[in-house]
Amino acid sequence: MNAQLSRSEEIESEGTCGVLLVDQDRVRRAREAGLSEELVGDVVETFKVLAGPTRVRIIRALAQEELCVCDLAELLSLSISATSHQLQALRRAAVVRHRSEGKLAYYSLGDPFVLELLDDCVRHVTNGGRESL
Repeated sequence: MNAQLSRSEEIESEGTCGVLLVDQDRVRRAREAGLSEELVGDVVETFKVLAGPTRVRIIRALAQEELCVCDLAELLSLSISATSHQLQALRRAAVVRHRSEGKLAYYSLGDPFVLELLDDCVRHVTNGGRESL
């Protein structure tokens, strides 16, 4: 076996135990702090909805102000249909809300947690939060 490890092999081996030793008290506390399967599923679905680059751009734009579908389509360089499709996914997840004014549909953020999550993620990525990976 080669005594020198590649950087990816080093990283992989750094995060593993050299022996099997289970601390049952820690496992119990972690289990008690866990989420129900249903709640885990809901959280995963929310992250899936937020994972698309177009949806991140929509959230960022709506953080500034309410916008109609036409404005968002222009901003994103997408068709109105494609923009509406993205907005519907965000709406189903209660990330955005809409209101109609005549023939126009306006969208705004439905819950500030989404913007906080996005801002936290941006800080994580730009401030070297990835260094520990």
